[in-house]
Amino acid sequence: SAPAEKSGGCPWLSLWVVAVISILILSACFISSILVTWRWDTRTRHDEQEKLSWLRQYLKEKTCVSENQAGKEQDWTCCPRGWEPFQASCYYFSKDFMTWDDSKRNCTGMGSHLVVINTGAEQDFIFTRVNGTVTDSQGMNYCIGLTDQEKEGQWRWVDETPYNYTAAFWRPGEPNNASSENCAVMHVKGKQNTHGNRNWNDIACFKRYNRICETAALIL
Repeated sequence: SAPAEKSGGCPWLSLWVVAVISILILSACFISSILVTWRWDTRTRHDEQEKLSWLRQYLKEKTCVSENQAGKEQDWTCCPRGWEPFQASCYYFSKDFMTWDDSKRNCTGMGSHLVVINTGAEQDFIFTRVNGTVTDSQGMNYCIGLTDQEKEGQWRWVDETPYNYTAAFWRPGEPNNASSENCAVMHVKGKQNTHGNRNWNDIACFKRYNRICETAALIL
């Protein structure tokens, strides 16, 4: 019988084919990775541009002031135009008059609330601000966010902050609940003021006075 033929082969060709296929696969993965990264970066830049555009539009309606504190980065406190900043809050001092309940609704309608005074520093800031504007010899009253309309003698802040009588700033002898006085105001008399910053007074809620609204400041 005839001898069997020996099968020939090119092992280097097989290795070359495997190498080419591997390179193609790696190239495809690399290109896909680049495309995914590019799309992600494009989407991220678009989102950042939208946020920046929104922030610019938002800040057009704000007034920002800087506060330099030793050892800290410079912060910007931003408030709606016509409002005044102090620490982390913004304050609106009205020039028109409303009842206490209407004042509360008005502040709420502006995304704020009648002022809630938590510290002596805040009381001093507000007192100094409003006391300097007094022109009437009878003084001026500004509605603040304190009332005992729900239950006589149990004063409550409009934002549910716990009321602490020892940290309050009532005028001497107040609150006295004369003639069903269930709402609080800050009473200032300019140069005729005799009680320092102790100037809260309870009044009848239907009377019309100025008001002070408070909202959180935007800190940048």
